[in-house]
Amino acid sequence: MKLNVVCYLIKAGVNEEDALDKEKLSKRTPIEINGTPCGLYIKKTHSEPKWSKLFNNINGIDPNIFRSESVKGLLVVNIENRLFAFTFGHGRSMLKSFMVERGFGLRVTLNLGDSDQIKSIDKSTLEKVSLNTRSQTSKNTNVNDFDFEFDQEILKSICAVVEDSDTESSEVVSGCDSVSINTEIELDIFPDLAKRLLVAYRDDKYQQKYPWVDFIQFVSDPSLLQQLNEEMVKLLNEGRYDDVWISPPEVIDYNDFSGFVYNIRKGQSPCFHSELDLSTYIAKSKPRKPITVDALKRREILKFNAEEKNIGGWPVFHCMNCELPLNDETYILNDGKWYRIDSEFSGSVNNFFNSLDRCQIEFPPYNGMKEGEYLRKIADGENFALLDQQWIHPKGTGNRLEFCDLLSQCDAFIHVKKYGSSSVLSHLFSQASVATDFLLNDPSVQEQVNKHLEETYLSVNFNSEDNPRKYRIVLAIMQKNAGDLHLPFFSKVNLRHHARRLINMGFKVELAKINIS
Repeated sequence: MKLNVVCYLIKAGVNEEDALDKEKLSKRTPIEINGTPCGLYIKKTHSEPKWSKLFNNINGIDPNIFRSESVKGLLVVNIENRLFAFTFGHGRSMLKSFMVERGFGLRVTLNLGDSDQIKSIDKSTLEKVSLNTRSQTSKNTNVNDFDFEFDQEILKSICAVVEDSDTESSEVVSGCDSVSINTEIELDIFPDLAKRLLVAYRDDKYQQKYPWVDFIQFVSDPSLLQQLNEEMVKLLNEGRYDDVWISPPEVIDYNDFSGFVYNIRKGQSPCFHSELDLSTYIAKSKPRKPITVDALKRREILKFNAEEKNIGGWPVFHCMNCELPLNDETYILNDGKWYRIDSEFSGSVNNFFNSLDRCQIEFPPYNGMKEGEYLRKIADGENFALLDQQWIHPKGTGNRLEFCDLLSQCDAFIHVKKYGSSSVLSHLFSQASVATDFLLNDPSVQEQVNKHLEETYLSVNFNSEDNPRKYRIVLAIMQKNAGDLHLPFFSKVNLRHHARRLINMGFKVELAKINIS
C-alpha cells in the first residue's frame, strides 16, 4: 500500500528506553522484521471535542456521541546501532523531543529529493520578528524560482519528488526534524527503508546541489544550547566582554526616550543610561554571582519615554549578543537565539565588511546625545543639511519614508543610526537601499527632497544616466565602544545584502563610525 511514512532518527548513543516518554507509552511488543529486532507500541486514546460542552444538556442528545477513539503507533527499528522511530497517528507524542536528531529530515530530503522537482519550501528570515513563510509553485521547479535569499533566510523544510523515481509511482519526500516520504510500504520493508534513510542522512551530496544550506543554521538541540549558554555566562562571570555585549533588541524612538534603566530601587529615582553597555549594566545592577541564564531571562532592562515613564523593557537575555567559538565552529547569539555559522560563509561576510571604504568625513562626537538631537546639532544647512524626519511619498506606494538623515556638501547621502542589535541596524541598511531605489525610479522623489532643502544651501542634482554616480551612500553608526567600527555578525550579513544592491545600482557605499567623545 502507498502511505505517508513519518520517521525520526534518535540521537546516537541513546537507547530505546531513554528515547521514549514513559508516561505516554503503551506496552512494548517485541517483533522481528526480516531478522531485524524492533519494538512496536500501539495505544488507544479517547477524547471529546471542547465544543461538545455546548450541547451536553440538550435532551435527546447522548453525551457518548461526542466521545471519539483514536489509535497511535510507534515502530522503533535498530539499524547499525541507530534507532529509527516510525510514527503513526499521534505516535510522535511517545518520543522525548530532546532525544531526536535535529535536522535529520531536512538533510535526508535534500539528498533524496530532485533539486529540479521541488514542490514547496519553508523559510524563516533572520529578524527580531521572524517572517516564517511557505512558498509553493503550481508545478515542480528549481529552488531558484522560490526567490530564496541564502544570506538572509534559513531553510526550514523542503518538499520534493524523489530523484530517479518512476513517474507512475513517484515518491514525494519532505522534512525538517522528521522525514515524511510518500511511498509504497509493507511491514517487511521498514528495515530497508530505515537503511535507505540512514544512507541519505550520511550522504553529503546535498552540498553540491545546495552549497548555501549550511551557511546559517538555527540551533535547537537542547544539550548544545545549554553548552553555548554556559560558555556565554562564563564570559560574563569572568568579566571578559570582548565577544559578548548588550544592545536594544528593537528600534528605539529616540524622539520619545529618556533612557534605559538597569534597576529600580524603592524610594529612589531611576538612573537613566542613554545607551546599553554591558560593563555598566553589571556594575549598576549588581547581579548575584555566578550569573546564570535563568537570571538573565528573569531580570529586565527597562526603557523610559520622554516623560520619564516606564514603557516596558526586555529580559536581559534578549538583549545579549555573543560570538562564540566552540569545537571548531562559530556560534552567534542574536535576539535570544543561537545560530551556527559556516566558517567559509563567515569569512566571506567579514571580508566584504572589511573591504568597504571608511568614510573620510569628520563627524563630530555625539557626546551621549540622542540620534535626532545629534543630527539637528550638526546640520548647519551648509556642510550638512537635515533630512531626518523629512518625509517623502513615492508615487503609487501609499507609504512615506525618510530619504536619508543628512545630505553633505560633498555629495553624500548619509544614513545615521545609533548602535543596536542586528534587527535595529537592518533598519538603517534597508532605509538606504529602498530610498536609493526610489530615487532611481521615481522622478518625484528628487523634487520632494529638494522641497525639504529650500532653506539650506544644498540641493540634490541627480542624473540617473551619470556613470560613475555623482553621489555616494554613507552608512554612519553612533557607537560608544572605542576602536574601529564593530557590528554584530548578522548586521554584517544584512549590510552585505543591501550594500551589494546599492553597488549594483552604481553607487559607492562607505561606512562611518561616530564616536561618543
